[in-house]
Amino acid sequence: MQFITQYRENKDIALSDFNFQLARLWPVIDLLAVKDTCLSEWFLQGNTEADARLYPVYEATATPSTAAIAVLKEQYRKEHSLPKTIGMWNGQTAKKDGASIVLTFDTGAMPGDVDISIGEESTTSSRLGDSDSVAQVIAVIADAYAPAYVTAAPRKYSAKQVFDDKPGVGWMLYLPKVITTQQVPEARALIPVLEAGRKQTGTIIVSVTDAVFSVDNPEHVEIANRIEIRLVDQDLLPRYADL
Repeated sequence: MQFITQYRENKDIALSDFNFQLARLWPVIDLLAVKDTCLSEWFLQGNTEADARLYPVYEATATPSTAAIAVLKEQYRKEHSLPKTIGMWNGQTAKKDGASIVLTFDTGAMPGDVDISIGEESTTSSRLGDSDSVAQVIAVIADAYAPAYVTAAPRKYSAKQVFDDKPGVGWMLYLPKVITTQQVPEARALIPVLEAGRKQTGTIIVSVTDAVFSVDNPEHVEIANRIEIRLVDQDLLPRYADL
């Protein structure tokens, strides 16, 4: 399963602040760990497994490790004006247990992004649980980043989505809009995402609720494709170029 997020950064923050970037990610990490204990420990990606295990990303709850921050600062010591990337690995060598997170930020005119990839045992399984459980992860990402969108789908779904220049729906898609059943009748569920004051800030559009979304299931792919077409017909699905 892969989560992809793109967002525009608040200009009031220090864009190269590695502590801030990792602290902001923590609520997502915390929830992933609740869903699967294999997602509770993360290391900076390295050239070898041994190198990676030298640098845990967090040393305590919500606290980026001193060693990881030192490595990142040294990596970009002479590259302050360039986009920054933090790559993480969960320390699991079995493909079905493995996972990675890539944060890209300080990107200038381009949006920042978060890419979370989680290995699965099969195309019909989800380590994170059912559709409601996966939607919880999307809601936490949306709260942390106020993004232009969040997608959750198997990595291979990108070859099956309708539009190459727009996000796909896959299993589910978050948009920072209030979306109704009348607008997207093909959706199996529309989950409101609320801010602290209980005002709705966005909607998670779910294509499949009675099973794990699978790219090997033609019906699942067809439903997601139909939702994408419906969203584009109503100018609700953003183009990457406009983010």
